[in-house]
Parts: sequence; C-alpha cells; structure tokens
Amino acid sequence: MADYINKNILSQAYIHIESEVAEDELQLEAFKAEIEKFARSRVDFFLSPNAPIEVTYEEGSLIARITVLGTIGLLLQGISNYKNFREGIQLIYSDAKRVTDYVISESVFLAGSRQQNVIRLEARVGVIGSVQKLINQLESIKNGANGRKLASDLVTKLIESQKELDKLIANLATDEDVALVKKGLLEIVDEYPETPEAPKSKFNDVAAVNSYRNQKKKSRIRLSA
Repeated sequence: MADYINKNILSQAYIHIESEVAEDELQLEAFKAEIEKFARSRVDFFLSPNAPIEVTYEEGSLIARITVLGTIGLLLQGISNYKNFREGIQLIYSDAKRVTDYVISESVFLAGSRQQNVIRLEARVGVIGSVQKLINQLESIKNGANGRKLASDLVTKLIESQKELDKLIANLATDEDVALVKKGLLEIVDEYPETPEAPKSKFNDVAAVNSYRNQKKKSRIRLSA
C-alpha cells in the first residue's frame, strides 16, 4: 500500500448501490479495474497526477470509497493565473466536487444500477470543502462589517469562525498546508474594517464595537501564530 502519511483527504466519492456486479467475482473485479482507471484519469486531469487515490470496498452490496489524497499546496501548484488564495481554493473546490460527481456517475453506470437500486451516494469534498466553508464565513463577516450586520452579530460570527479554524487546522496533515491556509485566511481578516459600519437606521453600541475589535484581534493572533 502506498504511503498516505502527511496527506489530507481532498475529496471522496462514496457509493452504496444494489447491483448484480457485487455477486459475480469476475464482474466485480472488472468493475474495480474500470472505476480505478476512470478515477485516476479524472484526478490526473482535474486535480493532479501526483495526488494518490485510495479505493476501498466492503462486502455485501456494492459499497466503495474512492478517495483522493494529497496536500493543498500540491493542488495550488497545478493552477495557473489565480489572483489570490481565495480564488485558488474556489477553483480546486469546484474541480474536486466535479471529480467526485463524475466518479459516482460512472460507478452507477458501470454497475448497471438505476435509481431504485441506489442506497446512498455522496460526493465528499474533504479538507478543501472545510477551507472553502471557512473562507465563506470570513467573507460573510467582512461583508457584514460593511453595513450589513450589527457589531453584536459579528462578534458571534467571529467566535464561530475561530472554532471552525481550530477544527480545520487540527485536520490539516502538514505544517506547510497549515502555514498556507493561515496566510490565505489572514488576508481576508486583514480586510475587515477596524470599526464596523452599522446597517441603515441602526447603530452599534460602544461595547459591541470593542468586542468586535477584540475578536478580530484574536482571529489575527490565531492566524499569525
């Protein structure tokens, strides 16, 4: 088995279907060979030829997990002409989702299964999805601080984003990815205004503004560490 230490789960296609393929050893082996070949070609094209793939099966009905492993830094190296971290992650997220959707569709086709034979299908976007989710949270806070949300609401969002950040960092497999992600997210936090603008016809009290500034500072400290 390949060495998967220090690699994140970048995306995963989960397939659980009823199929006669699972009951015939020769058909099952042919299915495995075809889907692994298909997954490899799509990962090579959309993500990276250097990203390992792990394919696992369970006995019984046809249950498979096709997992793409690697680092965020590796995938970003394969993208040209992205203007910043946010755009690079968005492109990777879209491609990772596309790969899992394609693999699921091809798996169902190769197994000859129709909708009534499908038990469960999932396109999981792994750590890339977690990074994209946090980017969306931070962008929402930035937009809210520019006249869309009260400072008190922003404080709650800032605390939530810090918890999500801690979970994300704990799940990143390499120090290089941790540094890369922190640097990219810090760019967003640094775009937050020092004093949040209240929505029209509303106002931010002094205590809420001070709390917002304090939580912004805590976010910067987490991302600068």
